[in-house]
Amino acid sequence: MPDLRVPHGKTAIVDSVDGELKLGYNSRVEASNGKKVVVTKGVFLEGRAYVNCDLECDSLESEAYFSRTKEFYAGSNRARIELTGRHVGHLEVNGNLTVHKQLNVSHSVEVKDSIDAGEIDVGGKVQAGSIKCGRIRVGGRADIQNSFEASSVEVGGKVSARGPVRLGDLNVGGEVEVGGGSIMGNIRVGGKFISQSALEFGELLVYGKGSLPAKCKGRKVSTFGKLEVDGDLDCDVIEAGGFIEIRGDCKTQRVEVGQKLEVSGSLSALEKVEDYGVIEVGGKFESAHLRVSGKLSADKIDVSEEADVGGKLETKNGLKAKLVIVRTGSHCDGSLIADRVEIGKSSDLTYGRWGMTLAAKWASAGAFAKAEDVYAKEVVIGPMSRVGRIFAESVKLEQGSAAEQITYSRELKMDFGAAVSQKPIKVDQLQPQGYSS
Repeated sequence: MPDLRVPHGKTAIVDSVDGELKLGYNSRVEASNGKKVVVTKGVFLEGRAYVNCDLECDSLESEAYFSRTKEFYAGSNRARIELTGRHVGHLEVNGNLTVHKQLNVSHSVEVKDSIDAGEIDVGGKVQAGSIKCGRIRVGGRADIQNSFEASSVEVGGKVSARGPVRLGDLNVGGEVEVGGGSIMGNIRVGGKFISQSALEFGELLVYGKGSLPAKCKGRKVSTFGKLEVDGDLDCDVIEAGGFIEIRGDCKTQRVEVGQKLEVSGSLSALEKVEDYGVIEVGGKFESAHLRVSGKLSADKIDVSEEADVGGKLETKNGLKAKLVIVRTGSHCDGSLIADRVEIGKSSDLTYGRWGMTLAAKWASAGAFAKAEDVYAKEVVIGPMSRVGRIFAESVKLEQGSAAEQITYSRELKMDFGAAVSQKPIKVDQLQPQGYSS
């Protein structure tokens, strides 16, 4: 059959159209074979239309129509009015919809089963059993019951994809709920983001509230709102501009915290951790490099290289590193174990992209640094600093510093005004416990 137009309110029963198919307002299409209608060219909507079978076409779009110019008379006067009105496109398909090129509808598309299209542009709402396409752009809402595959997704309102997803970039102004799967590009969500099952992702940025299940894996996660992870998380880069709560273990390469990161289990960062806010770790904390300009608490901290503390540090079983620097105005609760420990060094307030916020606050909290027991090869206690017991080969106390007890094996230097509560003890060899070799 060549080009076909189905008039307003009429029903066409066909199996194929060798050309274009135009559907008038409130028209219907049914398959003569009971299964599928194939259109070799485009399908054009003049308003609302219904297809009671599978539909395959080259392209699908809605057209704009305008009313005629009207003239009327009132006495001897003649008036002219031009009425314009655009019929929005709305399509309902009771089956599968296949569009080889572009699906472009101004209002809404509702498909009972699957949509398979090159590109999708819908001004209002898309609803389908499943969707597979290249790029999809929706002005309002997208509801997908089962699988959802697309290279790029842009939705102004809400996305609800209850089945597994396989997406590239995802940009949504409102809310997103997915059933798990993979989103390997950039995820930008203005409101709420929820994944019901394990998700593999590229870069997740949450401005509002996010929720992830256990066993998720990603390249980067950033939040300026709140992100909750209900279990273990494996993510290369974590940036907490807001609040991130992980109810399990966390494995990462790099962590940067501007507000708060809370991990109920252990936290392992292979490269570095920069803390300008608050980090709370229920279990063991491991990293190559550590910088604290806010507050950090953990059961035990193991740093393979340097730990720089410019805020408050709390541990139950101590901090161990090659080099530990405790800056002025900083407090360390728990033992410090290292090759070299420097306490009371001047604060560096310019480091890091979070500026001078919490670093400056901690530094101004008090002029002196405070620490408990120290185990090291070399220990330097700066001016006006306070420590508990010191066990080291070489110890130097600068002016105004104080220690409760010093046990050393090689050398002790004390400047004028330095004080030790108990008489220093020199030994031939330090006890191995708590010592960093």
